[in-house]
Amino acid sequence: MTRISKLILFAALVAALVVTGCSKPPVQEMDNARAAMKAAQASGAEKCATEEYAKAKEALNAEEAKMARAESSDNKGELYEEAKAELMTAIADFEKAKEVAIERSKINDKAQAELDAYKKNLMVSANADASKYSATYKATMAKLAKAQALIDECEGMKAMAVLKQVEVDNAMIQQEIIEGKAAEMKAEAARKARIRAQMMKAQTEEYTVVKGDNLWNISKSKYMNPFMWPLIYWANKDQIKDPDLIFPKQVFKIRKYFEDDEKSKATNFAKTRGPWSLFDGK
Repeated sequence: MTRISKLILFAALVAALVVTGCSKPPVQEMDNARAAMKAAQASGAEKCATEEYAKAKEALNAEEAKMARAESSDNKGELYEEAKAELMTAIADFEKAKEVAIERSKINDKAQAELDAYKKNLMVSANADASKYSATYKATMAKLAKAQALIDECEGMKAMAVLKQVEVDNAMIQQEIIEGKAAEMKAEAARKARIRAQMMKAQTEEYTVVKGDNLWNISKSKYMNPFMWPLIYWANKDQIKDPDLIFPKQVFKIRKYFEDDEKSKATNFAKTRGPWSLFDGK
């Protein structure tokens, strides 16, 4: 080998050593990437920006492995440069994950507030009535549970879509409560009517008219109030054509039980009917 060739080879070796010696691991970039990862975690990116965070974390892990390999590699300078560039990309990805997480968290918070409001509204307006009268109530509570599960997964937009359905359901629940109570009141009124009919039937006696009787005197005797004679007349209209004309041996049904409004109506009629007409009264 000539002297010139030796000098060229020596220069190349020196240059290689200089380059290798000057190549430093991108420590600052790695620290910055790890700091960006922590910031993303603090914003909730692991839950609210899962894909973006996973992509950045995968890149960071890959560059950590690359830097470890570079320590025993002959081309560590090249590997360090690659790692430096990739770490900058990972930092950008972590920052993007952070931004996405913050935005989705805002939507999530809004969905949670709406959910809490719906729960409160149902508890105040429906209370126990909803489970008693509404067929929709149970399904609505299941939707609220679904919305909460979506919020817990940071799926605020999906949760709000479910809550839109709950808004419609809530109106249905209120209507079902109104209709249920009305049906219950109707059934209760029918029950009372049956009881009243049974009581009236059980508390009815027969009275046989004798000479000299009139409805006024019979009412005074049976009800302690002569002005209640229309009650006898109305109960026996199949026999009484004219309240002023009753006949011996007629057998009248005398009810013992009346509602207050029936008594009031009879008394008022007796006091205000004026001259008699066959079309008076019931």
